[in-house]
Amino acid sequence: MFKNPFQVAVTFAVVALIVKLIIFSMNAQHGDMETYIRYIYMLILLTAVFFGIRSNKINAEQKPSFGQDFKAGARTASFFAIIVAVITYVYYAKIDTHFFELKKEPILQAAMEETTHKLKTEGKEAALAYLSNQMYGMNLMLGPYFQAMTTMMGLVFMGLFNSVVFAFLMKKMPGFKQ
Repeated sequence: MFKNPFQVAVTFAVVALIVKLIIFSMNAQHGDMETYIRYIYMLILLTAVFFGIRSNKINAEQKPSFGQDFKAGARTASFFAIIVAVITYVYYAKIDTHFFELKKEPILQAAMEETTHKLKTEGKEAALAYLSNQMYGMNLMLGPYFQAMTTMMGLVFMGLFNSVVFAFLMKKMPGFKQ
């Protein structure tokens, strides 16, 4: 089926891209669907790690150790995370370019209200400093690059955890090729 962890990662990254594009084509990428996309990515990652370890077991000449199983799962998760991070960056930079503008609106409204309050109570400099800090933080955190990096880091750490769990389960559970 799969020959190496990179092939598994590419296959499941394409599945993740297809899911993301289907959700975008239905214009359902805002609101509750943001949470569901995270869960879908977790499920896809879980499946990718499983098949990464499984392909390592099938292609191994002798019975792989726990460490070898973990490494195969970690490699798969890492490749998957890198590919999905690139996909995420391109998606938000080129496809769904208005996503972050919609996310910034309520934050900007709240910042403007607080700035008006600070202007009345603390003065012009404090209000401008507050608004400047809010704008800087908002522009830094609500952009394609930051989203891609947090996606990659989250997927890597979840993938490492999944690799440990699956390597342990596949070692202890009968029915897997030894």
